[in-house]
Amino acid sequence: MRNYIIFSDLDGTLLDHKTYTFDPALEALSIIKSRQIPLILSSSKTRTEIERIQSHLTLKDPFIFENGSGVFYNNQVVSFGINLTEIHDKITPLQKTFNFNCYSLLTIEQAIHYTGLTEEEAKLSQQRQFSEPIIWLDDEERKNDFMEKIHQLGLNATQGGRFLTISSHHDKAKALKWIKNSLENDYQTKFISIALGDGENDISMINACDIKILIKNNNEHLQRSDWVLSEMCGPSGWNQEIMKVLKYE
Repeated sequence: MRNYIIFSDLDGTLLDHKTYTFDPALEALSIIKSRQIPLILSSSKTRTEIERIQSHLTLKDPFIFENGSGVFYNNQVVSFGINLTEIHDKITPLQKTFNFNCYSLLTIEQAIHYTGLTEEEAKLSQQRQFSEPIIWLDDEERKNDFMEKIHQLGLNATQGGRFLTISSHHDKAKALKWIKNSLENDYQTKFISIALGDGENDISMINACDIKILIKNNNEHLQRSDWVLSEMCGPSGWNQEIMKVLKYE
């Protein structure tokens, strides 16, 4: 049997973009567990958010949080990014020129408004360590100018499904490679890697894997020639594509 490892985005991929449910993927998730295939969640979400999702999924695998700025492995945080205080110090002066808010500094009511999360979930989503989602309140045509200023500050701006996220120059691909190498050393085996994502911040992760799957989400423009585009959206598409790879369909 082939040794697979799966790297998966959450919102719009394994989780429904609106309801955050993963129920349509339960069939594939059950097979993954039965075959003990590592399922590495990789998201812009915080460590505490992903830990909560892992508990619902009954997963104990390592995971990638805050768009690759951090990895949780063997109960330890491995940081690839600068901390949130440094990010705020760099971007706060830009509020004199551009109209935006920092997600972690919103009131809990505002966070709920922008995300649709419950109060508990919203609180977890604001517990950021290495990145800051931006609530863009300025004209859309000014966003490119803002992103250019971010790059000039030595930071990275990545567009996700909901927010533009500011971090240092690290992405999901670097964290993915670190985890894959670490697990291959631990298990003394080579893995065939599968990546599933739906947004711009998933491109590097998908490209870094052997089997590249883009989950449909009005995002056909992101597709590359060697990628698979799912027929269905969200966890339904996730389930179908994983079942195909694992030869259950």
